[in-house]
Amino acid sequence: MSFYLKYRPQNFASLVGQDHAKKTIQNALKSHTLSHAYLFCGPRGTGKTSMARILAKGLNCEKPINEIEPCNQCNICTSINAGKLVDLIEIDAASNRGIDEIRELREKIVFAPSQAKTKVYIIDEVHMLTKEAFNALLKTLEEPPSHAYFVLATTEAHKIPETIISRCQQFTFSRISVSDTSRRLQEIAENEGAVYEKEALDLIAKLSAGGLRDAIGLLEQMMTVGDVTAEKVSESLGLTGSEHLEKFFAYLLERKALKAIELLNQIKSKGKSTAQFLRELISHFREQMLINLGNSKDTQIILDFIETFTTAKQQMDLSPIPELPIEIAIIKACGFAVEKPKDETVPQSAQKKEKEASAVPAEKPVTPKQESQGELQMEQIKKDWHRVLEAIDTPFIKMSLLDGEPIRYEGGILTISFASSAYMEKVNNAANQAVVQKALEKVFGKKLSLNPELRKVNLSPLTRKKEAPDTKVPGAVEMAAEVFGIKQDQNQT
Repeated sequence: MSFYLKYRPQNFASLVGQDHAKKTIQNALKSHTLSHAYLFCGPRGTGKTSMARILAKGLNCEKPINEIEPCNQCNICTSINAGKLVDLIEIDAASNRGIDEIRELREKIVFAPSQAKTKVYIIDEVHMLTKEAFNALLKTLEEPPSHAYFVLATTEAHKIPETIISRCQQFTFSRISVSDTSRRLQEIAENEGAVYEKEALDLIAKLSAGGLRDAIGLLEQMMTVGDVTAEKVSESLGLTGSEHLEKFFAYLLERKALKAIELLNQIKSKGKSTAQFLRELISHFREQMLINLGNSKDTQIILDFIETFTTAKQQMDLSPIPELPIEIAIIKACGFAVEKPKDETVPQSAQKKEKEASAVPAEKPVTPKQESQGELQMEQIKKDWHRVLEAIDTPFIKMSLLDGEPIRYEGGILTISFASSAYMEKVNNAANQAVVQKALEKVFGKKLSLNPELRKVNLSPLTRKKEAPDTKVPGAVEMAAEVFGIKQDQNQT
């Protein structure tokens, strides 16, 4: 017998979660005020059908405990547990969805129960019934026989007609928490004498997404291959692992785009699912977002990450190259991460105040002194280059500048060295230069002329051969922009 059937809840006390539904139904049993029709809604594996069967036992148990808990020892309870009670009729609406099945139900419901005190009809996936079947069921729900009770279960309540819903008492079953799921898995593992790691059970609980049935199935699968460890769970289910997720996250913050792409390729080479990796990555971003809620800047960066990689996940099925949306997302994310340069050890707010105090006179915001055009001025430009990128809202201009590096400032002219001629030409465009100059003036308080030039020696972090064998990432980005319809303003091309 599978674990799910073996450890299926047999009374209210053993049902995990759904306390609101349990208490209401228990009180109704005790006061004999049960509704003749219930609608249980919620995700799969959250206890809807189990609750319905326990309710059927509560209605018909010959020796109920405290008037509410089935004894699981009388003939009725044991028959229900064995699936042999003729007065408990379970219908799968997915395969019995037509009007003929409901007509047969209406014909038989008038007959008194043969073994139990009441007849209980459990209709699973009730939203699958046809319109005609719903109309036929409605007539029965309007005037049910006194000995008949209905429990309708569904994962898609919005597909059920309002006329049906209005005649039922509705309960929404929520996803079971990770802690409750893990606790139940621990009870099962100990009962089976299994050797397990608590971390492995927590991981299974997390992966089940609130569905206890799925979690129990995963536990049974893991136990067939020996001890239940987190490593085995990750290997069996093709998970990325927290170490890789943390490393990938760090690469994004440090603007190491090719390192992140290399890590992605390593993960793929091990047979891991790219879609599964993205799901885990977005979940990791969410955890980091919650941790950094007190820091508005860090939170905003992570929000940008979440938005970028969520979009990439949606575009994977549309792309002729499945990996391309992720690679674009990596490059975009590295652009967002310029707000957190590696060498920044002093809080940016403190640096900003210090610069304002030293560079801005008391009476009016004048440009920095001309004698600062030497080495000190160049150091300041490099130090605050990330602020220039922040001040640019146009994605293609920002992406182009990510390929460039300020190398020289003389006579009011700033020379920017580019590894890619395509990016250099974009910045060299008059309209695009105006955008960059405006950002420079906003950051440094003075107008600077631009001198884009092509780098003779390829030293760009995004094209350095030491870091990755594939040096054509910029071309991939441009191709992706065309594939996904990312358009520039006409005067900025």
